[in-house]
Amino acid sequence: MADDMKKPHILAVDDENDVLLIIKTALKDQFDVETASNGPEALTKAEDVVPDLIILDLMMPEMDGIEVLEELRRMKKTAQVPVIFLTGVSDKQTIKEALNKGTQYYIVKPFDYNDLLNKVAIALRESRQTTGP
Repeated sequence: MADDMKKPHILAVDDENDVLLIIKTALKDQFDVETASNGPEALTKAEDVVPDLIILDLMMPEMDGIEVLEELRRMKKTAQVPVIFLTGVSDKQTIKEALNKGTQYYIVKPFDYNDLLNKVAIALRESRQTTGP
């Protein structure tokens, strides 16, 4: 019973602290939200405690979101973790590339709280259906 009560663990990755704060505020009631401010930090955290879902910015210094996603897909522990891009980049080519690399959803900033919550819930539900209980 205790495991059922555990909130899903989400890793939010963005180089802008205000965006991380908004994500954390939007999700904190239903999810355990951890944050990272760059790609290398996100990869380390994701490997240490594998999240149920990752919310990832595209435009970051050091490693961009696509590079982080590619690395997540290469790592055995995180290969199946659902990823949602949350970014200011809205050109169709970038969105297509992200979807081809294995992201579940792509949300353009500025974003709606409810849209984020809905996509997180759907991605988690879909992930549970493909990986089993």
